[in-house]
Amino acid sequence: MEFRQVIYFLEISNSGTFQKAATRLRLTQPALSKQIFLLEKELGVTLLERGGRSVQLTHEGERFYQYSIRMKELWEEIQNGFSKENELKGNFSISAGGTVSAWILPQILKKILKKRQGLSLSVREGDASETKDAVMKGDVDLGILTGPIAEPSLNVLEFLSDRIYPVAAKDHPIFLKKKIRIEDLKKQSFVFFHPGSALRKAVEKKIKAFTKEFGPNIAMELRSVESVIKSLEAGLGIGFLSEYSINSKLKKIKFEDWNVERKFYLCYRKKSGPGLALLAEEILKSAEQWNSEKENLSH
Repeated sequence: MEFRQVIYFLEISNSGTFQKAATRLRLTQPALSKQIFLLEKELGVTLLERGGRSVQLTHEGERFYQYSIRMKELWEEIQNGFSKENELKGNFSISAGGTVSAWILPQILKKILKKRQGLSLSVREGDASETKDAVMKGDVDLGILTGPIAEPSLNVLEFLSDRIYPVAAKDHPIFLKKKIRIEDLKKQSFVFFHPGSALRKAVEKKIKAFTKEFGPNIAMELRSVESVIKSLEAGLGIGFLSEYSINSKLKKIKFEDWNVERKFYLCYRKKSGPGLALLAEEILKSAEQWNSEKENLSH
C-alpha cells in the first residue's frame, strides 16, 4: 500500500465521484481507478461501491476512511516535526464561504504562496455548517467561519471584520425615493442567499431585531455570491452583500437599520500539528497587510 493511494481514497470519498477527485488530483480517471483497484486488491476488501453518478463507502470503506484520516494526520505531524522551526511547508486545505473564497482568500493566499515555495494550499467553498463539519471531521485542515463560535475542540482566531449592506442595481426604482422607509421596502422583491448561508442568518436576525412585523417578499434564494450579484445587477430585487463583494454596478441602500456587522474567524482542531498554527499565523499576517493596502488605495 502506498500513501498516495490513501490520499486518493480520501479525495474520492470527500468528492463523491472519481471524476471530481481525478480533476482535483490532476490525474486521469483511469489512472485513479487503477490505484484504488490496487489498494482494494492488497487489502482484500471492496472500499467503494461504484454505480450511478456517485460512489458510496462500503462498511469496510467506512472503517478504512477513519484509518486514512489518522494516517494523513500522522504524516502531517511527521512532516511538521522534522521541519525547521518557523518553516511553513506541506499540503493544507481550507474551507470557507462564498464571499471569503471569492474576494478575500485569493489575494491573501497569493501573497503567502509567493513567499512559501514549499507550501501547497487548496480551497473548498462551503456554507457555514459544511465548513464547520469539514473541520470537525478532519476533511479540511482549516475553516473560516462567522462568529460566535463555541466549540471546545477548535482553536478560534479572529480573522477579519465585515459589513453587510442592503444593495440594488443603480437604476433600481428604490433609489427614486428621497428617504427610504420600511413601508417602501415592504413593496420590493428580495434576492436572498439560501437558508444555510451564514450571511442570510445574520441579515434575518438583524431584520427581526428591527421589526418583527416585516416579512420580505423573497423572489429568489441562491447559493453562490456570483448568482446573487448577477440577479441584483439585472434589477430582480434588493439583496444583501458583504462590502467586499459590492461592485460598481450596485449601490448601497441608505437604510442603516439593516446594516450588519460580522467577524470572520480562523478555526482548526486543537489536536493538530504545529504546521496549522504557523499557517493560521501567516494568513492573519497577510490579511492584515492586504487590509492596510486596500485602505490606503481607498484614500
